[in-house]
Amino acid sequence: MNQATFSKGWLDESNMRYTSKNAREAQIKKGDLLMASTGGGVLGKVFFFDSDDTSFYADSHVSILRNSKGKNLMKYLYYVFSIKYDEINATMVKGSTNQTELQRNYLLAYEMDIPSLSKQQRIVDYLDARLGKIDARIAILEKQQDAYARLKKSVIHHAVTRGLNPNISLKDSGVEWIGMIPEHWERFRLKDLGYMYSGLSGKSGDDFRCDDETKTKPYVPFTNVLNNTVIDNNNFNSVVMVDNEQQNQVNVGDLLFLMSSEDYESIAKSAVVLGNPGEVYLNSFCRGLRITNHNCYAPFLNYQLSSEMYRDALRFEARGFTRINIKIDRVASHFVSLPPFSEQQAITAYLDEKCAKINAATENIGKQIDALKRLKRALINEVVTGQRAV
Repeated sequence: MNQATFSKGWLDESNMRYTSKNAREAQIKKGDLLMASTGGGVLGKVFFFDSDDTSFYADSHVSILRNSKGKNLMKYLYYVFSIKYDEINATMVKGSTNQTELQRNYLLAYEMDIPSLSKQQRIVDYLDARLGKIDARIAILEKQQDAYARLKKSVIHHAVTRGLNPNISLKDSGVEWIGMIPEHWERFRLKDLGYMYSGLSGKSGDDFRCDDETKTKPYVPFTNVLNNTVIDNNNFNSVVMVDNEQQNQVNVGDLLFLMSSEDYESIAKSAVVLGNPGEVYLNSFCRGLRITNHNCYAPFLNYQLSSEMYRDALRFEARGFTRINIKIDRVASHFVSLPPFSEQQAITAYLDEKCAKINAATENIGKQIDALKRLKRALINEVVTGQRAV
């Protein structure tokens, strides 16, 4: 079990690593409190292991807190530490911004007021009951989010593979994984539509840490491509750039691809550049597609490449274990199928409208979930600090 397995508060068995047990792994027992002990963003996250399953082991990135003296309930400590994430990161951590580590001696020396076992049990029983109801509501909302996500995928898939005419005649695309396409659509490879270009090269770490705006230029960071369908023109980072330096600028209508990732889910994801980003460059983990074929409408192409069928075909071309990479020629040789330009525009307008409504509904649900999570945190804080009597 790695820390990502439980960093969101639940046991994510889809994110488990299965390896032969070694000396650096420790068996997890029922009643253990697990704490993420390395890595920015998740360090200090806790999970209470309440299972009789003895087949789980923790890797070196997880600290196990186990009751050996009988003076406290680990479930009670789980509730205490679940609201102390910021404090743990501020007082028990050392390391760089890229690799932080929980200091075990600080954790062992951490002082807190512990109520009697009977009081701990009352607190745990109270919070289990109250938080269980909140969690049930969150679970319902998350199912609604998942349903909207599936709907969005379905809407996009149908529009970019069949178009908007339900009665259209079909033909064989000639590509097995694409299958049938509308009879008037044409098959292309991405390299038939334009050319691929590279991101920043020859840069050192210091070039990305310079605060002197007179020496730097903006570039599109990896996360801007990862987290967006359309590049956010207000979310650029800065890098040192000297006069007449030969680097590729990003243009309106370009598609940007993730060429290296930590997982197969993200690899080769695309985002389209719209609006006017100005003079901006591309990070070294990405590649850009500059469209030169005037019969290709970039926003439609980006929608098509974001559909699960096309994403799966690109993921299949990726390779790696701890770091997933895809070669530029694999992306350039990727097949797509395009209708006439005006139809691409019509499909894009349709999807923009449909997706905007789905996104709005999903965002509203997300706000409700966030409010419930804040309520959980506030309730835990009131109970374990004695502000609310139980």
